[in-house]
Amino acid sequence: MGGPSPEHEVSMASGRRVVAAMDRGRYDVIPLEVPRTGAWFPPSGLAVAFIAMHGPFGEDGTIQGMLEFAGIPYTGSGVLASALGMDKRRSRQLFGFNGIPTPAYLTITRTEFPDREPSLVDDIRKTLGFPCVVKPNAQGSSIGVSIVTDSERLGPALDLALGLDDTILIEEHLTGAELTCAILDEVGSGAPAALPLIEIVPRREFFNYEAKYTPGAAEEICPARLSAEAAERAQHAALRAYHTLGCAGCARVDLFIREADVAVLEVNTIPGLTEGSLLPLAARAAGLDFAALIDRMIDLAVGRARRVRERAGGVMPG
Repeated sequence: MGGPSPEHEVSMASGRRVVAAMDRGRYDVIPLEVPRTGAWFPPSGLAVAFIAMHGPFGEDGTIQGMLEFAGIPYTGSGVLASALGMDKRRSRQLFGFNGIPTPAYLTITRTEFPDREPSLVDDIRKTLGFPCVVKPNAQGSSIGVSIVTDSERLGPALDLALGLDDTILIEEHLTGAELTCAILDEVGSGAPAALPLIEIVPRREFFNYEAKYTPGAAEEICPARLSAEAAERAQHAALRAYHTLGCAGCARVDLFIREADVAVLEVNTIPGLTEGSLLPLAARAAGLDFAALIDRMIDLAVGRARRVRERAGGVMPG
């Protein structure tokens, strides 16, 4: 838990809640608090790493690669799926290739920006229109995200996003029902299942960092107020996005739905696990309390590591 990303405090809150929920009769729990400097190393003999680090370094394949190299089983998706889930531009390219609808968007890198800046407002008007959304390519928790209502507000939004990432997305501003679909694999088969949809109704301009982590700043309705057909369509799109990136264990897919149209925003491979987080809410609606959810995630990590070892002819410890 922790780490050097801007989501350090959210990660700490997720990690502490996970530690508190673990059954001491079943697990020997060793909290590993990664400082903002990032300097740390796990103790030898670690059996399973439960990853509660959000954002860069924790959710982008970095820590997953280190644990793979160390031969330590871990919760959640592998290196490639984690990296793709964090990289909104590349995940959307894959979604488009596989026919999964996303918002219309433009991408700009820091090196391209000086050449594209003079025509950027016209490009936005032609392809997206105002209002539009400006966001860093590889951050979570809506950090650095702005809704830009007119060209006068574009500059500060770009400065904010470029202060956090070398690549930014400018996307169409969607209307309709904002949804999130948590996905959790089944123990044994490993087949992913969509949990009940959550409808998000922000009481602020949009579901930003403060709305996500301030109690009462957003209404979270589970199950979402959708027809059975619309809910099935949204869950199907979420599962397709999960499969396309190659996710494992669990994830949370953010979507919008308007009438018959579904658009996938992104896949969060390390969903929050705080008191107000959405994965635990969806799991509870499916009959899993928080401790049971944590058990499921650990069991999935052990099962996946065992299958990998068996294929390689090795022996799973413990």
